[in-house]
Amino acid sequence: MPSTINIIGAGRVGKTIGKLFVKEPVGTVLGVFSRSDENAKDAVAFIGQGTPFCTLKDLPEADITFITTPDDAIEQTCRILVASNCLKENSLVVHCSGSLSSSAIAAAKACNCAIASVHPMRSFADPNLSVAQYKGTYCAIEGEKKATEILKVLFDSIGSITYPINSDKKEIYHAAGVFASNYLIVIAKEALNCLDEAGVPSDVAFDLVISLMSGTLNNLKETKVPENALTGPIKRGDIKTIEKHLEAMPHNGLIKKLYSVAALSALKLTSLPKEKKDEVEKLLSR
Repeated sequence: MPSTINIIGAGRVGKTIGKLFVKEPVGTVLGVFSRSDENAKDAVAFIGQGTPFCTLKDLPEADITFITTPDDAIEQTCRILVASNCLKENSLVVHCSGSLSSSAIAAAKACNCAIASVHPMRSFADPNLSVAQYKGTYCAIEGEKKATEILKVLFDSIGSITYPINSDKKEIYHAAGVFASNYLIVIAKEALNCLDEAGVPSDVAFDLVISLMSGTLNNLKETKVPENALTGPIKRGDIKTIEKHLEAMPHNGLIKKLYSVAALSALKLTSLPKEKKDEVEKLLSR
């Protein structure tokens, strides 16, 4: 287990895992880096440990360095760390991107560092909420054996459910998270737009959407099979209802396209006769 930790990137992910490392505790946070001195200080105050830095070369050596910057900055950040000679030899360098493999930080191997990536599959909208709700978060880990073995113990210790992932499949893995989390919000927004158009009061509409989504997720949890949790006009093959839905939507808006694409995907989950499926697909593809 590492005894000292540096965090490069003072955003929501860096603040959350830093706080969890200190809370458990599983190590000592030495340095927290951000290009903004204010952000670095804010992150240290939130984590409750460490020293803020806004120059990478000033970072102390640590047993493990987490790069929690935006994806586009990860590779360049690692190269700067190597050039700054602030990486401890035989230490670990880890990034937390869901879409990039550990190869993005291969430059650290020049310092005899072991590399890996760990990605907690959850929404980090608010660090306080993320810390409070973190237990049970699923974390994908990939990289060199030495690094992944240590990361598994480290992240298990803060309440994660860890599992290995194929380094070559990080992109499609991350897309799954976008579908399950980000696009769920998009669907909720479009449902609220429809309810607003129908004249439903906004407070009622919001509670209605949350209730319906929660019920559907519970059905999915119980059945464990998307096909069995699906309900509605697509499941029944109710052509007239689907046609009325499409007629009610703006013909030049994205909502109609979104409805049709989602409906075509839902159609694949049904056990309707082929003739009925063809009829529904023809309607949705107009």
